[in-house]
Amino acid sequence: MILGTAQIDITPPLGCELSGFAARQQPSTGLLDPLFAKVLYLATSEARLLWIHCDLIGFDQQIVADFRQWARTNLGLLAEQVILSATHNHSGPATIQLREAGEYDAAYVALLHHRLRQGARIALQHTEPVGLTIVEGQCNLAVERRQTATPHTDPRVAALGFRRPNGDFAAVVVNYAMHPVALGAGNRWISADIFGAAAVELAQTLPGAPVVLVTNGACGNLNPPAENVSFEQVKLWGRQLAAAVGPQLTAATFDPQPRLHLTRRLVQLPLDTLNGDGINQFASQARQNPVPLCQWGDKYIRVVEHWRTARLQGQSSGSPRFHEAELFAVTLNDVLLLGANAEVFSEFTDWLRRERPAPTYLVGYANGDLGYLPTRAAYAEGGYEVDVAHLFYGVFRPRPGGLELLASAAAELIREFPVPAPQTRGMTPSLVSH
Repeated sequence: MILGTAQIDITPPLGCELSGFAARQQPSTGLLDPLFAKVLYLATSEARLLWIHCDLIGFDQQIVADFRQWARTNLGLLAEQVILSATHNHSGPATIQLREAGEYDAAYVALLHHRLRQGARIALQHTEPVGLTIVEGQCNLAVERRQTATPHTDPRVAALGFRRPNGDFAAVVVNYAMHPVALGAGNRWISADIFGAAAVELAQTLPGAPVVLVTNGACGNLNPPAENVSFEQVKLWGRQLAAAVGPQLTAATFDPQPRLHLTRRLVQLPLDTLNGDGINQFASQARQNPVPLCQWGDKYIRVVEHWRTARLQGQSSGSPRFHEAELFAVTLNDVLLLGANAEVFSEFTDWLRRERPAPTYLVGYANGDLGYLPTRAAYAEGGYEVDVAHLFYGVFRPRPGGLELLASAAAELIREFPVPAPQTRGMTPSLVSH
């Protein structure tokens, strides 16, 4: 396997609006730490992959489509050979459309396209042979933020180290499921939050000064232990996350000839569509919801009314009846990384692991962001992710069962990647319900 890397600064100018919190005062007023795009180009005799991971909240679907078209024209890479993923950082610029939670910044997006293309060219032009180290650690930072009767978290931390023949690290990919929102809505300073701190720690402590991608997992219901904490606390938590895998990476052996396989599937997820009367009724009820009213006040009223107007206009122009979810599967030796362009609940990864007992991890916010995909149980319980979040996106919410439908499609997809027989013994069949 050959690997090319790049690390490109994508820090926005001071004064940009920060995305992710409706309660935040705008604009940004300072800089705590820079934001980066981390680029990996992997190639074997059988497959090629360009993976760019950014300290951003996510990618608008048009950003993904435009970059993939550029990569096809200029690099000869197909859509199924390109991943754009994000940490879901809430202290960076607005690169998705969230009403009243940071204005989408077209000027920044134009700059971002330039930087992503620059990073891709650098990675493809400077490659070297690498082997692969795979380890898994445990970290109990993430907490179930919904405080339901059946809380679920995922303490697993995956780490894939791409190592030069002398053992030094050229790049590392880490995966952990948790919203990087430790700085909270009170923060007005640009930062990469916990995941940025973890990446800095590993880059400084691992031999070879690797490019480090700290990716997010199935974190739709998971937060850090607290919000609105100091930057010093953020760095401490970042070091804690890094410590879950850093020593193991250094101690582990590596495979000098790793295998790479890719596949991709599009899945239509039905939306909970409404007619004109239903739209008006939902909006009128939403305006009376005391929790978001108390939290966001007039901002929330504007969000509801924008949603009402957009959806009523959609009645005449033909509103979409489906979200197009994209599943992007990457296997490196026996490890499966499954990218999804949504904010899925943490149980999703456990469902996949029942289908595939070899190491399996979900990479969220990959190739877009459709918003939340809660479990059926969460729909029954209600709450922000179920009743409110889609209003900020200006769309109909996914119909209950969407996450389970995506899990079924993912199960079919990952069956295309056989697991060595010894690892499949004694495993139970799928328990995903529909």
